[in-house]
Amino acid sequence: MLSQKGIPPYIQKVRTLNPFTDLRIFDKILMRKKRKLIRAFGIGSYKHKGYAMKLYQTWLYFFLWDAQGDEFLEYNLPAPNYLLHAQRGVFIGWLINGYPGTKQAKEYFNDIIARFIIAYKQNKPERLPYKPVEEREAHLDTKHTWELKNFQNLPSLYWANNKKIWTSESVGTIDQIFWAIKLYTEELIKEFGEGTPVPYEMLEDYAFRNFFDRKDKSTLRAKCRNIWNWYNDRGWRMTRRERALKNAKSIKEKKRRQILNAVTGIMKNEYIKPDGTWNIYKLTKDLGMSDNTVRKHIKELIQEGIIPEKVKR
Repeated sequence: MLSQKGIPPYIQKVRTLNPFTDLRIFDKILMRKKRKLIRAFGIGSYKHKGYAMKLYQTWLYFFLWDAQGDEFLEYNLPAPNYLLHAQRGVFIGWLINGYPGTKQAKEYFNDIIARFIIAYKQNKPERLPYKPVEEREAHLDTKHTWELKNFQNLPSLYWANNKKIWTSESVGTIDQIFWAIKLYTEELIKEFGEGTPVPYEMLEDYAFRNFFDRKDKSTLRAKCRNIWNWYNDRGWRMTRRERALKNAKSIKEKKRRQILNAVTGIMKNEYIKPDGTWNIYKLTKDLGMSDNTVRKHIKELIQEGIIPEKVKR
């Protein structure tokens, strides 16, 4: 065994690092592999050939409170690689091909995380920055992996006053991470009670826990500080317009989920007519909603491709 004497300290430190968790060492490994492939096969770019994507995989892993496990169907997300039902919710995760160490890749991952949090905010998603535990009751599949483009069906941001979902193609430069942290702050205001200050540390901890911050945390701190100062200047009270929009949106989401659960649940066949169309009358009667409300949500679910217009029997 070679002695450590005479070896520079920075070399000794590098030897103790794990190349699959330390991104700087991972970059060096990729560059060595690249040079080796160029010499052997004349491959010009490991990025172009997807070499880094095959070598590195990342878990997008969340806990959803009060969830049932079929929430991913709402936006046609890929089948989860990991699914575990818990007493208070669901652990759900996807194995993603990709290297989240570069600035561009990190922004892309963070955008998808923020859009997931915004889309499922009623379940208060918490990103878990570690590999799922292999529980006996869990569904685990690591043979199939996904690309981030498979998550493009996630809405970028809800605009309740316009009653529509704006996608990434239409929102331009809207900061998804900022809005995810803002929505979390509003939930804390509701829990603490309006007028009660929310500790700044809770916002910062939330931002660091949910979004990639391997190099520079100053950007996340700035977002948290701006949001905290905005509500602090207003005495930790949401405006009348914010409260009205939030209440209207909450009621709409609750009704939509009730209808979705009815037409995709175990008893869904009871809401299908002999000709395969949806029985609006029975849905209206069982759910206690108006005819127009049920028709509107059924139409939206069909247009979004979540449920078929007609079921084959």
